[in-house]
Amino acid sequence: MTTNTYPVLDSGLAFFNHAGVSPLPADVAQAVHDYADQAGRAGYFGSTWMEDMDDFRSVSAELIGARSPVEIAFVPNTATGVSVSAGALNLQDGDRVLVTDAEYPSNRHFYNMLQQRGVELDIVYQQEDGRIPTEDIISAVNERTRLVGISHVQWGSGFRSNLRPIADAVHAVGGLLSVDAIQSAGALPVNVAEDDIDILAAGGHKWLLGPTGSGILYIREELIDGLIPPVLGANSMDGGLAAGNEELILSPTASRFEPGATPTATMLGLRASVRHLLNVGIDNVWAQLESVTSYLRAALEDAGCVVFSPWSDSERSGIVIFDPPEELAAKETVDETWERLQDSGIITAVRFGRLRASPHFYTPESDIDRLVAALKP
Repeated sequence: MTTNTYPVLDSGLAFFNHAGVSPLPADVAQAVHDYADQAGRAGYFGSTWMEDMDDFRSVSAELIGARSPVEIAFVPNTATGVSVSAGALNLQDGDRVLVTDAEYPSNRHFYNMLQQRGVELDIVYQQEDGRIPTEDIISAVNERTRLVGISHVQWGSGFRSNLRPIADAVHAVGGLLSVDAIQSAGALPVNVAEDDIDILAAGGHKWLLGPTGSGILYIREELIDGLIPPVLGANSMDGGLAAGNEELILSPTASRFEPGATPTATMLGLRASVRHLLNVGIDNVWAQLESVTSYLRAALEDAGCVVFSPWSDSERSGIVIFDPPEELAAKETVDETWERLQDSGIITAVRFGRLRASPHFYTPESDIDRLVAALKP
């Protein structure tokens, strides 16, 4: 068994798909193993799972700059967080939701479904260079905009939005800002208070380095009391099982969005990964990731690749999307290049006809050199 903090570094893989599903750090895998061991020996008896979940709310609040753990709910993925929070807003005929055309499908399907209720969608389009200018979003906000639902970082370009001006614009007309942070949380600083975000959802299996089936949902405290989740259970109630069946008295915290038993194994894994990242320091994570992606971009360009991802200081992220060198493209398709890389243990992804590389802060330069060498014709 490896003693490396990041076992993937001992695996023979050069891993560039943290924007997809990340390998688990050793302490995160150990947390899941410890849960399984405890559950196998004694079930919940003698465990500290409940206390651990309370701690997880606190460290999750710290991670995203929430003011209080009461603003944190646990969800199995981003799609659930986006859907249940939007469903609780009770949007009606004539209300408008502002989205972009570049969103991951899970951040659009529920909004598309709302059109059956007469809710109208306003769509802001990504430019050819992968950018979605903040001014385009702001100018699309109108007096009927009830919600702006966007990704902090776009999965298909790596473009990072400037959220605070968007929040200011939608709040000025009485609307809300809901953010899909799965491609930013764990990679770069996210602060819901500073950016005045109302709702944020982030699955744990990408940059947060957690297991699949884990995630967090943030709801600004002032909003909670007015929201009735579309899915309810005993755990949604103030008092849990003690609330009985007769009255609808919802939890005064974001936990009202947790209807039933928590997926404890995955959440304990995500708790360990959030603690892991906080111990490193999110500012340190981002500084190192910027260094890694800068080295990657320069190496790709030196090899004749064309980098598509926006690259200004305010718009870059951990995602680097690029076209292979022309000489290589003349010999094989992007899908064929991806498959050849995969077969040689270099793990990337294909998005919209381009290769996507998403290293993390611990990715060594030697892995980048290996990737670039494999792209030379």
